[in-house]
Amino acid sequence: MNRSDVVKGIVWLDQIAARAKAEAAKLREQLDDDARSEYEEQGTAPTWRMPDIATVALSVSKETVYVADEKAFTDWVAKRYPEQVYIETHVRPAWMVGFTSRVVRDEEALVDPASGEIVPGLAVREGGRPLGISIRPTSEVKEVYAAVAEQALRQLAVSAGPSMPVVLAELEATDAHP
Repeated sequence: MNRSDVVKGIVWLDQIAARAKAEAAKLREQLDDDARSEYEEQGTAPTWRMPDIATVALSVSKETVYVADEKAFTDWVAKRYPEQVYIETHVRPAWMVGFTSRVVRDEEALVDPASGEIVPGLAVREGGRPLGISIRPTSEVKEVYAAVAEQALRQLAVSAGPSMPVVLAELEATDAHP
């Protein structure tokens, strides 16, 4: 096989992969819409167990405190907790994780529990928002669909004719060396 045939095979397979990915995204979006609708109706994130196929779950965000204005927060920490700030005036990440887990929410402000001061630069990202679905197929289903995909590629390569010798040669090499 010459380089031209190899390049054609790569481009052809890349295009098949791109189209397959787009189709999978459409189906995933449909499933995600179903999960979000169920979440809205029932108030809990659905998990669908399909024996011998997969488990599908909707992830939901959790309320977390985050730094909305890094400069304001860093300036405040530098004054109140100078030992927790790098020379470059960045708050130590490990300390920030602990600190943000302890701040107190007071109406619209976040307050340092040790001093009672309002902490500038922090905000709350509300929880309970659907993030997206996850699909965890069983290993058996993955094996079955891998075999089906390989067979489909063989059929596509044969139907594409002589312009796809690289794909056929690669699939035949796979058969020769299991």
